[in-house]
Amino acid sequence: MEKADTYPKNGWIYFYAEGKPFERGFQNGYLLAEHIDETIEIISYYLEKTTEKKWDFYRNAAEKMFWPVLEREYQEEIKGIVSGLTRAGVIKYDHIDITAYNGWIELAWYYLPHTKAHGSCSAFIAAGNATPDGRIVAAHNLWYDYMFCRKWNVILDVNPDKGNRFITQAFPGWIFGGTDFWINSAGLVVVETTISGFEGFDPEGIPEFQRIRKALQYAYSIDSFAEIMLKGNNGGYANDWLIGDIKTNEIARLELALKNPQLERTFDGYFTGSNVAQDPTVRREEAGGMDYTKMSSSPHARWARWQQLMREHYGKIDRNIARRLLADHHDSFQQAYNPGSRTLCGHVEYDPDGLPEWDWPPFYPGGAIDAKVTDSEWASQMKFFAKFGHSCDIPFLAEPFLKAHPQYEWQKPYLIDLPSYPWTIFQAKNYSAMLNMIKKNPP
Repeated sequence: MEKADTYPKNGWIYFYAEGKPFERGFQNGYLLAEHIDETIEIISYYLEKTTEKKWDFYRNAAEKMFWPVLEREYQEEIKGIVSGLTRAGVIKYDHIDITAYNGWIELAWYYLPHTKAHGSCSAFIAAGNATPDGRIVAAHNLWYDYMFCRKWNVILDVNPDKGNRFITQAFPGWIFGGTDFWINSAGLVVVETTISGFEGFDPEGIPEFQRIRKALQYAYSIDSFAEIMLKGNNGGYANDWLIGDIKTNEIARLELALKNPQLERTFDGYFTGSNVAQDPTVRREEAGGMDYTKMSSSPHARWARWQQLMREHYGKIDRNIARRLLADHHDSFQQAYNPGSRTLCGHVEYDPDGLPEWDWPPFYPGGAIDAKVTDSEWASQMKFFAKFGHSCDIPFLAEPFLKAHPQYEWQKPYLIDLPSYPWTIFQAKNYSAMLNMIKKNPP
């Protein structure tokens, strides 16, 4: 345990693990045991209320579909998490629970036929003539339900015995990020936004949580990232992946649909994400759960706002501008300041229309709960800005919200205040790019 490290900072929990799979899993389970237990409790409650399926359903599905196809490395890491939990006195979970916990989003919103795939997140990646020095800038915020998103606050810094070191944002007890914001020691920066209304799932495929974890641990280029993500694609957590390679300053967008994946790439310009499928074939054949003619929708309005802001700041986009953009409250459809579902810093709790593309009713307690920013200079040091809570510094206060909106009383057991913390710099522990290169590529 002397290898591991964890500490709280400005709403986040930094956690460092290293070593072989079981060893780093044990570190995760032991040091984050209390947080893992609480998060699974919240998620199981949420899933029962929103999908009408108890936790046993997700356990059974994970045991049948996910566990048999997980590679041994990740099975061992999950077993290590269970062992760490047990050593910490949390004895009610086994390897199937932790597998279901890592894959619950894929099961709830992609495997279940009657649910709608949620969008979530706003993001961009820019390079070349879009940035002052031609190098990469990437930014991302996470949109989800406030009742459980408060637990999505682990800065997961993993130094495995094989493959790349990586740093991401995760739930406690996860082996991947899921938010997704990643930096790896091979020079890849990756962010994503999900495809709203996506329909499609292959139960014989490999779960997304293994594919993205493996990609960041073992990919060293845009091509190798795409290759790993495409192999065994099950359609779960279908995303637009925005990828940057700081070694070449090339950026790309991998629209990872189930049937019609598309890879675009450039050295000059930008890609944005707002939960809108870009490819017409994907829209027509795989994203039928969203009306792509509705320009007032959150995904379309945020897409339009990204285009306005990218043009306005083209050639000047840097870390500081990126942080300002993630706090934007301009509604491009109404052409007004109007924090809500159509703004990049999302506040659906203020929106009388809710967010129907994700089945969120009016004034639903959800939106953008954080922000992360990096660039080539910082990514080479595995370093980034992170802010927990809304970028705009407006807090969410649970008690007055529930008083005004009693229809969400069912969330009261777990819905608490979401304050806005200051921007904080995180960096992989004791990271040296030169030492890492020597370690992974010995002479």
